[in-house]
Amino acid sequence: MPVLNGIDAARQLRTRGIHSKIVFLTVHADPRVAAEAFRAGASAFVSKESAGEELIQAIQDAAQGRVYLTPLVGSDVTDVLVEAQNSPPGLEPALTTRQREVLQLVGEGKTMKDVASLLGISVRTAETHKYEAMQVLGVETTAELIHWAIRLGLVSIT
Repeated sequence: MPVLNGIDAARQLRTRGIHSKIVFLTVHADPRVAAEAFRAGASAFVSKESAGEELIQAIQDAAQGRVYLTPLVGSDVTDVLVEAQNSPPGLEPALTTRQREVLQLVGEGKTMKDVASLLGISVRTAETHKYEAMQVLGVETTAELIHWAIRLGLVSIT
């Protein structure tokens, strides 16, 4: 997703009162990312690597009110769901939606001019959001900022 990652998109849907079933199709096989997806409202979490075999089952499970977690996460679905339920979103740095968008795009290697263009804001505003995100995360360099983008699951290194 070029501007907004799936987890933030799911959060926005929930905030707006939309309670559709959400099936994540992702390159991430990290239990922390899966837990964050379920905390954001996911019904299913499917790896792109095995989507051919799993996607239909995941959609059927979600439609029937069940939860689906790709086996490639390497954790028991119960563990991921318990983590999602027991770890409140507040454990994650308190970034605004716009700061997360800028962080994701910087993590993807976009220039500030590209970030501004994609988000429909000025370069100066994009730089302000980047600077504020750096303050929240307690980092001083873009390299450290990119590390946070990976850590938060906004971008992957694959």
